[in-house]
Amino acid sequence: MSEIELGRFFEACAGSETMMARYEAMPLPDLIFAARCSGFDIRGQDFGKLVGGMEVWRITVADGEDIAAASKLWRHMWGRSHLAYVVKELWGGMDPEARTALVTGNGSNG
Repeated sequence: MSEIELGRFFEACAGSETMMARYEAMPLPDLIFAARCSGFDIRGQDFGKLVGGMEVWRITVADGEDIAAASKLWRHMWGRSHLAYVVKELWGGMDPEARTALVTGNGSNG
C-alpha cells in the first residue's frame, strides 16, 4: 500500500533536514521519481488522499473547527514550500496513532 510508503517518506523527511532540502524544491513528478529511486514506493494519487486526510484531521480534530475558508490551518501554508507545510505542519502536528490510522485506513479522522 503506497499510502504507508508515503507516510514512511514523510517520516523520513521529518527526521532529516538534508532530506527535506533535497526534495522540497522539486516539482511533484521529480520528487516522486527521486523518492522511488531512493526506495520509497510512492505514487502521485496518494498525495491528495493522505494530505487531504491530514488537513481534515487537523482542522476538525486538532483545531476543533469546521472546514472553511477561514480555518486557521490555511495560514500555515503561507511562505513555505508545499513539502515543508505537509511534513512540518501536518505530519509533524499529528499524534502517532492518528498518523497510523490515516495511512493504514483504520479508524476515523477523529
